Amino acid sequence: MDIRKTEENGTGQNTENVWGGGRNPDKTFYVIRRRDWYCGLFSLFLTNLQRIDDAIKNGYVPVVDMQNDFNIYLTEDKIGKENAWEYFFKQPCGYSLEDIKHSRNIIIGSGAVPEMFPYLNIDFLYGRTGELEHWKKLVRQYMKLSDVAKQNVEEEYARLFSKGDKILGVKCRGTDYVNGKPKNHPVQPTPEQAVAKAEEIFERQHCTKVFLATEDAEFYRLFSEKFGSNLIANKIVYAEYHGGSTGREEYERGGAYANGMEYLITTMLLTKCDCLCAGCGSSITFERRGI
Repeated sequence: MDIRKTEENGTGQNTENVWGGGRNPDKTFYVIRRRDWYCGLFSLFLTNLQRIDDAIKNGYVPVVDMQNDFNIYLTEDKIGKENAWEYFFKQPCGYSLEDIKHSRNIIIGSGAVPEMFPYLNIDFLYGRTGELEHWKKLVRQYMKLSDVAKQNVEEEYARLFSKGDKILGVKCRGTDYVNGKPKNHPVQPTPEQAVAKAEEIFERQHCTKVFLATEDAEFYRLFSEKFGSNLIANKIVYAEYHGGSTGREEYERGGAYANGMEYLITTMLLTKCDCLCAGCGSSITFERRGI
């Protein structure tokens, strides 16, 4: 099924049902897309969550489409054939693109990045504004891990974490985030700043282990020097930043799916830690809400 043939008017309303058929006449399906090619998994998670919220408020049934256009998690030969969203998460309401293709009422989303909720606001993240509970409820109801992802998380948790340990989770975005400082994104701590803050929390909270989530070799090196055998990490290969987009490099190396799954597993493991030390980013917003 190739939804790219479907036309839109200015509101995103389907102007021609190219599939035909009149199934599910009592439902209107909203197909969620995003045009930003090289965005990461949790950036997609957040913008899709916003679109799901919009759809539910309007009485629509949301369906995520990461099948009919390029994204870094879908190899070129699988475009139009597999839905990369379903590698990591289940469809929010159980309907796939295949399920809805002969339906009467379908709205194709524009693919534009939605105006986001104030997730970068520290008061929001700590639940002081009263909005956090709404988004936590949405995550728990509509953003469930795929069966494969769930099994991978359980296996890594059993392999890495031990009963009786008090674990400090540390999330450090490096590479293009630290060096490139992309527009409209939070400025991340340097490796030295992150290690110093992690050491402070580790001692104050009487932790026994540090679980480090980072893609950056410099962060890993400094944390290894500081915490030694008390450091836990589930990544094998770390990146040295040489400029450009890390997401694009992953795709061109053919490793975006594996890295995306590793990122998801790591983020889920962070939710199981006793304490958290992190810069502000998409996955941190997810961790504050939990699944």
